[in-house]
Amino acid sequence: MNAYDVIIAGLGTVGSATAMELARRGHSVIGLDAFRPPHNRGSHHGQSRSIRRAYLEGTGYVPMALRAWELWRRLERDTGTSLLVSTGNLTIGLPDGPALKGFLGSARTGNIPHHALTAAEVRKRWPQLAPSDALAAGLEVEAGLLFPELSITTLLNESERAGAVLRFDERVEHWSKHGDRIRVHTTRETLEGGSLLLAAGARNKSLLGILGDRLSPKRVPVHWVAPPSEKAFELGNFPVNFWQLPAFEIESNTQYAELYSLPVIGSGGCVKVAAHNNLSDCDPEAPVRFVTPEEVADIRSFLGNFIPTLANCTIDSDVCLYTQTPDGEFLLGALPGYDNVFTAALAGHGFKFAPVLGEVLADLIAGTEPAFDVSRFSPARTV
Repeated sequence: MNAYDVIIAGLGTVGSATAMELARRGHSVIGLDAFRPPHNRGSHHGQSRSIRRAYLEGTGYVPMALRAWELWRRLERDTGTSLLVSTGNLTIGLPDGPALKGFLGSARTGNIPHHALTAAEVRKRWPQLAPSDALAAGLEVEAGLLFPELSITTLLNESERAGAVLRFDERVEHWSKHGDRIRVHTTRETLEGGSLLLAAGARNKSLLGILGDRLSPKRVPVHWVAPPSEKAFELGNFPVNFWQLPAFEIESNTQYAELYSLPVIGSGGCVKVAAHNNLSDCDPEAPVRFVTPEEVADIRSFLGNFIPTLANCTIDSDVCLYTQTPDGEFLLGALPGYDNVFTAALAGHGFKFAPVLGEVLADLIAGTEPAFDVSRFSPARTV
């Protein structure tokens, strides 16, 4: 039976980053993935991901967001690879709504350069956008976009360079504890490790026992819209924009509908548009890959009201997955009742944090105190 210090199930966003960090620290690591990342069966594909530091989800994320930016830049320098491109990031919502208040609070707490804007100022500066006068916005001056497929590939390459063993097309079926060791049963063999990290995205649900019942895999239709004028929507001319719209602005099953769009990357590119909430539950083993005409119509309705130039453009669509937690916060740390089995579920907003979460999880697995207080993310809170 092959034995390692750490076994990692899932080599997507956080699994690949943790494998790299642990291997660089000298631990023997094996990482397993049911597919061959980067792939389109999880949460880390789709050409671009936003990265921001003025974090509307709460000021508690800001120190980690600042560190993540630093680590992405370091990874670029280490590898000579361009992974992050800087651009402005707009948060649009009601002046007293949670998104805008969260953004402004985080920007002030982190001393992050930003501007508060009226809807009229947004429309004047970016005529592509059409927020109503009831809305306002916050602009993070230097936020950015990450390239997820290239980022995952780079993290995996650096993991192997540091000595990690990576195996693809090998699913973890179940695991068990034997004394102070963990046995992991895959589709090929049984492995033994001192510690186990379950980072299999939506497929964590079947690996976490009772805790898995608290996770809600969500199906996320994502759309790429071919703009009539590529220049008007390219980086530098069109910011990343996140919308938190009240029910009187848009039909929604919740108090607020959240959607975003990302600028064109490169020649012949498209604007990426998707909803961030009001998502359907799905079976992570067999999610419906077909995006329905009704889902395309919903995104056209949003575009018609708020980015009208794109409303009638050609749209191509795909599906990715979120692993939603009950409170929308990360699930990060040791499983209740275990001191050497850890998990990570990122609730649909974790990609940007990948390198810092790799550091945090490497610390937790090694039994050292992380540089950041991650107690709010404890898996024990959901039990």
